[in-house]
Amino acid sequence: MKNNNSITTWLFAPFRFIAGVKALIIGLAVMFLLSILGYLSNTHFDGALDIHYGCLAADTLYLNHIIYQLAGWGLLTVVFYLTARIVTKSSIRLIDIAGTMALSQAPLIFAALLGFIPSFHICIGDINTTKIGEMMAILRENAVMMTIAGLTTMLFAIWSVVLKYNAYTVSANIKGVVGGISFAIALIVAEILSKIALYIIL
Repeated sequence: MKNNNSITTWLFAPFRFIAGVKALIIGLAVMFLLSILGYLSNTHFDGALDIHYGCLAADTLYLNHIIYQLAGWGLLTVVFYLTARIVTKSSIRLIDIAGTMALSQAPLIFAALLGFIPSFHICIGDINTTKIGEMMAILRENAVMMTIAGLTTMLFAIWSVVLKYNAYTVSANIKGVVGGISFAIALIVAEILSKIALYIIL
C-alpha cells in the first residue's frame, strides 16, 4: 500500500520531492523534448492548455515549437506567481513556480508521441476555401478516430492540469476553496494570454 501511494504521489504530486532549481532544470529538459517531438510529429502545443495535431502535409518551423513552449510556460509562471502573491501572505519563490510549472508539462510527452500515429492527423482543409459538404464528409468518415484522439489527449491534458494545480498549491502553500478558485482563474487567464501572445508572435 505504501508503495502504491508513493507511485501515485510521484505521478500527481512530485513537487513534494522536486522543486526549485532541480524542478526547473528537469522542466526545461521536458519542454525541449516537447519542442522536438512536437516538430517531428506535427503536434502543436499552441497555448497554455492546447494540443493540436496538424495536417501531415503542412510543415512548420521548429522555431514555432520552441515559441509554443516558452510562451506557454512563461505566461503560466508569471500569472500563477502574481496570483499567489495576491491570495496568500506565504513566502513565494518565483523559481519554485517556474520550475514546477515547467515540470507539469511532462504528461504532454505522451500526447506528442501519439502524434506519430498518422491517423491522428485529420485535415479538413482551409475553412475559408473548403466547401461545407466536403468538410462534413471528412468529419463523418473520421468521427471514430477523432473521438479516440480527443479522449486520449484529454487524459494527458487533465494529468498536466492536475500537476499544475499541485505545483501551484505546493509552491504557494495554499489549499481549499481559495486555492481552487484562484487556480482556475489563473489558468484561464494564462490560456487567454498565451493565445494572444502566440497570435501576435506567429
